[in-house]
Amino acid sequence: MATELAEALDARKKRVIVWLSGLFIGLLLLLTLASNTLLTLHLPKVRTELGREGALVTTWRGTARLMPRQHVDLSNKGEWSISEVHVKEGDYVAKGQTLITYENSAAEQEILDVQAGLAGQRLTLVDLQDEYIEAVQNGDEMQVRRSKRELERAQLAIDVQERKVSTMQSEASDRRRIIAPFDGVVTVVNAIPQLPAGSGGPDISLMNAQQGYQFEILIPDDVGQKLRTEEKMNVEIEREGDRVPVEGIITEIHPMTGVDAGASYQERTGEEAYQAAASRRVVVKVQHPNIQTNDLVSVEITQSEKREGGMLVLSQAIHQEGRNSYVLVMEERSGPLGNTFIVRKAPVQLGGTNGQETLVLQGVYMKDRIIVESSEPLTEGQRVRG
Repeated sequence: MATELAEALDARKKRVIVWLSGLFIGLLLLLTLASNTLLTLHLPKVRTELGREGALVTTWRGTARLMPRQHVDLSNKGEWSISEVHVKEGDYVAKGQTLITYENSAAEQEILDVQAGLAGQRLTLVDLQDEYIEAVQNGDEMQVRRSKRELERAQLAIDVQERKVSTMQSEASDRRRIIAPFDGVVTVVNAIPQLPAGSGGPDISLMNAQQGYQFEILIPDDVGQKLRTEEKMNVEIEREGDRVPVEGIITEIHPMTGVDAGASYQERTGEEAYQAAASRRVVVKVQHPNIQTNDLVSVEITQSEKREGGMLVLSQAIHQEGRNSYVLVMEERSGPLGNTFIVRKAPVQLGGTNGQETLVLQGVYMKDRIIVESSEPLTEGQRVRG
């Protein structure tokens, strides 16, 4: 009986020990898991995205002002005064049409004086002819030869004077007016009646209506390098609150070197200067009946780029280290207490970008969870929570 009681007590003690051991081990596991959970809560929080297949679509927008393709400044080259201005700014004119007339009383008087001198020489020539005839009739051989030489000298002098008069009259005719050298539109009129020619710059400026208009615009190099001359470009021109769609044709493309950017854009500094140096100057001609100088032109260029094996990644996930680029990838690793997430640094090769997305050519794969945001700066090998 005593033996049975002792055995029962011993078995009870063993059960208590087993129960207490299990409780202790469970408590340890619970504390370990809790501490691991608390540690995880203090890890940096990250947001990840997967790369996606597709073409990188880049859209660039810019504005410029219309200018005539052929533009000439016209002025009277002599010291003539403006008599009358026959046109005004915005007028359409035909080739050969008189635009401005001039006057110069001194020049006109000089021509009259030269003409009067020429008339006197012609009268003298008549007298010499009479003397020659008289010498012939008298049989005076010596006088005949002398009279003949005088006649030749007089005729030479008259020829010179006639050429001088002709030249003066031609110059006076040219300077008496300005005519349109082609069909065009008057863009500027500086001429004022009764004032000397050229008082306020060119007397008149004219654009060639047949040549149409053009505009110049700076386009970023990564967009401009894909453009070609004679390529068509869709543009919009603002006219009285409306947008007029017009087809443009690229006529010139000029890379902006550092020297060009400095010479043409010397007022630019910092980022603006860099952008100017990394741009291309593109000249586009347009033809439309309802546009004019200084109209605002809006340009939109859309390009797409797709590479075999490449994928699109949010641009904010791209980091720079000197000239090298990289992304941070969140990797999942198994452990005795559960899975953990570790940061891995992945060097990448990039294609183009549209600001929001960047084309990644090498370095990561479609299944990689790329970190795009984090609650604090990250380093390679660091634990994070997703």
